[in-house]
Amino acid sequence: MPLAVALLCHPAGTLAALVVAIVATLYAAQSHRFLPIFTAVSAALLTVLAFLQVPPSAAGLACLSLGVALLHAEFLWPAFGLAGVLGTGTAAWGSCLLLGPVAPIPRCILALLGALMLLIAVARTMRLRTLPRLRAVP
Repeated sequence: MPLAVALLCHPAGTLAALVVAIVATLYAAQSHRFLPIFTAVSAALLTVLAFLQVPPSAAGLACLSLGVALLHAEFLWPAFGLAGVLGTGTAAWGSCLLLGPVAPIPRCILALLGALMLLIAVARTMRLRTLPRLRAVP
């Protein structure tokens, strides 16, 4: 079995493909350029292929989506850190549910790493959104 297929057939590879697809979609929504859009589409297609091999948990996908929404809410409205903590926790719990067959300690580590990557990506895209666009000097 090729290495790429073996990685996508493992729950950790499936979660990694999903997180990369979410992060690439966030960047593509802010930048409107070809490369982030191409990366988002290819990562989403790889995630779909991975989900054909490893069926996802519906509760895990719902918790992960709610976590990303809460992380966005933290940066859009003043929540004093509560939505950020809840979003990170919910995304970690959703990732933990998606990593069901993995051993408990690596599952927790991978879930926290995925949630922190989502937090960093949301913070970065919100920063890109709020920074002023630079104009070319004539």
